[in-house]
Amino acid sequence: MKHVKLFEEFINEKAYQLTGMYSSKGIIGKVMFNFKKQIERVKYEGDIEATLIEINNAWQIGATSLGSKITQDIVRKGVNINDVYFITATLGSSSWKLDDINGLNSDGSDEIFITMGEFIINVGFSVGVDAKKYTKRLGGMTNPPMNMGDDILGTFDAEIGSNNVEIRSSGTFLSINSK
Repeated sequence: MKHVKLFEEFINEKAYQLTGMYSSKGIIGKVMFNFKKQIERVKYEGDIEATLIEINNAWQIGATSLGSKITQDIVRKGVNINDVYFITATLGSSSWKLDDINGLNSDGSDEIFITMGEFIINVGFSVGVDAKKYTKRLGGMTNPPMNMGDDILGTFDAEIGSNNVEIRSSGTFLSINSK
């Protein structure tokens, strides 16, 4: 059964995941949606630094373990898990910062826009498995993996070469409101 928010829940919600060209899709979008649910009561009260500290603490504590679980679950649904050699993601090594590139923030505004920057998930496949057949299913592309994230499943191995599906999102956005 699907939960439908009451009017009061919408009024009290403070964090929003942006849509359209600023939204994340696929695995990363699902991780962001669940993280947004964890911080939906965070409120911007004029202090950008305090808000960013609160959000980054929530990201480091809860979203990294939740993000690891979501990533594993989605990969398990899309591929034969026995074919996967490792899964890495930049969950714990990433942090949120104020968006200063897209001009979304303005002085005196009652909301701020924050961005994650690069979010990368690598799914390395065992020898004898063609990673190309999983690119569309996982929403990525074949690329040699980069060791810049946390091991979610297995252990990173650069010897995998291009038998790896890289799922990348740059510029993941959230809006934090004060009302």
